Amino acid sequence: MAYRFLSGLLAGAVLLAACSSSDDDANASLVLGVQDEMVAGAIGAVHVVATVDGESAVDATVSGAAGTADALPKEFNLKGRSGARADVRVDAYAIGQDPKTAPPAITRTASTGLVAGTPTLLRIQLDPRCMAGGGLGAVPVCAADQSCVAGACAPNLVPFDQLEDYDTGWAAAPPDICRPARHGAPEVITGTGQTDYATLTDGQTLSLEKGPQGGHHVWIALRMKNLRQTGSRTFITAKLVDDSSAPPAPAGYVFTFERDEGAYCKLWGLRYQLDSGAANLGEDYKRFLGRQLEVTVEVADSTGAKASSTRTIQIANQILWPDGTTSCQ
Repeated sequence: MAYRFLSGLLAGAVLLAACSSSDDDANASLVLGVQDEMVAGAIGAVHVVATVDGESAVDATVSGAAGTADALPKEFNLKGRSGARADVRVDAYAIGQDPKTAPPAITRTASTGLVAGTPTLLRIQLDPRCMAGGGLGAVPVCAADQSCVAGACAPNLVPFDQLEDYDTGWAAAPPDICRPARHGAPEVITGTGQTDYATLTDGQTLSLEKGPQGGHHVWIALRMKNLRQTGSRTFITAKLVDDSSAPPAPAGYVFTFERDEGAYCKLWGLRYQLDSGAANLGEDYKRFLGRQLEVTVEVADSTGAKASSTRTIQIANQILWPDGTTSCQ
């Protein structure tokens, strides 16, 4: 009787008996990603061993200098039937140590399962808090079914819901509160707000506000999910609905997003100046008053993922002055 390791992963419990012969079950895959950015300069050789259902799948030593083809981060593709058990051991040796005679400075072990369909990622991050002689205190001594992770003992078993969706930029994009390990398609919702996010609907009226340096702006905010919290670039473009020949200048921002409800993150207080770059700030803004403006917000992160949304807003006939009063001029 064959034991399906995947059943234990999904239930977070023990292995359950099962068998399968479908084509999908025979073509499952897992990407093993090993990285050492946190201990760069302290680690020399790294020995990676992986088995699938007890059969050797990877036995490789990475020992190249940073920036070479043989250096970390490195990924290894494990293939087999759906539910097959993958066992991984990574031994990292300090610079100058001989892997044939010296004990490893870091050892990380993990077990998980292969799943048919979209490839998943098992990330192994070499951490100085788990490095013997790393200068960050004593390394915990873990039980046989555990391994040191982030300076503490953690179970070797990595459940399916803790595996990451694989993409080619995985090494530079660990999970965060805006883009979790199991993320879906990216999404952006255009809103408004100077001090917080507020919903913006098509046809809603916004006032042009006179800024401290003489320009005229509207406040843009947004919600997004499944894009990175930090380092993501936000772009705003716009055009008049009835005249696209002279659109406002685009604007770009790189701000960290805040957590919002419903698995979203949010950003607010984006001052989008409609007359940016105009030769005459005292006159150019007037062409927007009382007209409809199509505003598009796009967010792109370091993995190459991006999403956008567009709202058509009505610009009020009057401008809003810093003292809260309005006028046509």
